[in-house]
Amino acid sequence: MAYIFVHQGIQEMERVEMMSQIKQQDGRFYINEKGNELAELVYEEEGSLLKITHTHVTPPEQGEGLATELVDHAVQYARNNNMTIDPICSFAEKVLNGDSKYEDVLNK
Repeated sequence: MAYIFVHQGIQEMERVEMMSQIKQQDGRFYINEKGNELAELVYEEEGSLLKITHTHVTPPEQGEGLATELVDHAVQYARNNNMTIDPICSFAEKVLNGDSKYEDVLNK
């Protein structure tokens, strides 16, 4: 049991570390590690609407939760800027419609 707790703690620390590496540039949020882009979320801003149009994670990193972290980052960006989100990307739509904690930012 103790090992599982420690393991989960390490995963959580790695996740916080990854979140701090999310960068923003030219209509996208991305995670870059040692010069390699691992994941990206592409968006368009139209007034107070943030359209998430695409997410991509490199194959070796798929399944690690990076795309979800980018969606969470976009949600925080939208909240900080009084925006709503239109998840055009099917992955972002699945994440945002799958949890009530995102209801406040979904464009209805």
